[in-house]
Amino acid sequence: MKPVLSALTLGVLASLSGCGYLMGDNGYFRDRAGDYQQAEVKPRMTVPADLESKPMGDLLPVPGQVAAAPQPGEKFETPRPRPMAAGVDTSTFSLQQEGSQRWVLAQLPASDVWPLLQRFWSDYRVPMAQSDAALSEASTQWVDFSESAGNPLVRRMLPLVQEGQRIDNEEQRFRVRLEPGVNNGTAEIKVLHQARDLGDDDSEWPRRSDNANFERALLAELETYLNQSTSTDGPALVSSIINSGPVETSLEQDGAGNSVLYMMTDFNRAWSDVGEALARADVYVTDYNRSSGVYYVNLDQTRSEQEEEPGFFARWFGGDDKDEQVEDDGSQLQVRLTPTSNRIEVSVDAGIEHSADGTTARELLERIQRGLNERPPRQ
Repeated sequence: MKPVLSALTLGVLASLSGCGYLMGDNGYFRDRAGDYQQAEVKPRMTVPADLESKPMGDLLPVPGQVAAAPQPGEKFETPRPRPMAAGVDTSTFSLQQEGSQRWVLAQLPASDVWPLLQRFWSDYRVPMAQSDAALSEASTQWVDFSESAGNPLVRRMLPLVQEGQRIDNEEQRFRVRLEPGVNNGTAEIKVLHQARDLGDDDSEWPRRSDNANFERALLAELETYLNQSTSTDGPALVSSIINSGPVETSLEQDGAGNSVLYMMTDFNRAWSDVGEALARADVYVTDYNRSSGVYYVNLDQTRSEQEEEPGFFARWFGGDDKDEQVEDDGSQLQVRLTPTSNRIEVSVDAGIEHSADGTTARELLERIQRGLNERPPRQ
């Protein structure tokens, strides 16, 4: 009896599949790979006027360039997704950006971050005008950069001044505000910069920073300092950031004969110092990926030739509000930082799967090494 039932079952299934009842375009087990092409755009969710909310961005934004829909009768092939970055930034403090807004995200509650911010101002010897723990807000006094070049924080920011930018006869100040993060147990550090002429009495904070480069720079300095402060050897590492001279380096060859620059330091400081060295060497940086430890550079252009473009540190710490895609036109090189045991390896590649010309790579590493050695000591 069982063989008869099995034969009948197979016959029924074959007949159903033959007519497309199960497997056809309208069948139960049809191919749903292209259903997203019929998706409709719904209006954004609105929050009632009597309720408060934080700005919300698109979690899954649609790419700016989408391939045209296939013609009738053509088979549509779903594009492969881009590979994820090789490294993932799991630091306690990380730089974040959404549109024109930038902040440092702390994976700690605000009550734990506030004492670290107080120690930051103290270690960098920045004169404070106001510090309110209840409001989680602090502001510096007005500082004349040209008269305070010996201050550790000012010394760190002076390289960010672009050629032709005016800071003489000006004074600067910053406001740092600590706010609860979106997720429980997190906090957001936000910075506002203001500039005014010497002798001016303007004391009203602007809605947006007067100098976006200085805002990004202070956020980046806070990120590095706070991550070092919360590490195992925090006090020693923080001291090395503020007070030490150039990092010990050596230019050698690896087992494959490729030139490698070794830096005897940790990743955070190496990343910052290599960025400064590239700027000092007049190397044009087109983009960067800190999580992967890569600077994208173009040796066919120089940094000084890009005066009308966003500055190097503007791109480094976030750039303009528009998104930029780096196109590989054959002139791009990648300066890659790789942590290994107690040092950082700095290498030059033409791409993920291609090595750079040996002579070009060594010359670029020599320029970076000279930039590191010429770096003024932090006082």
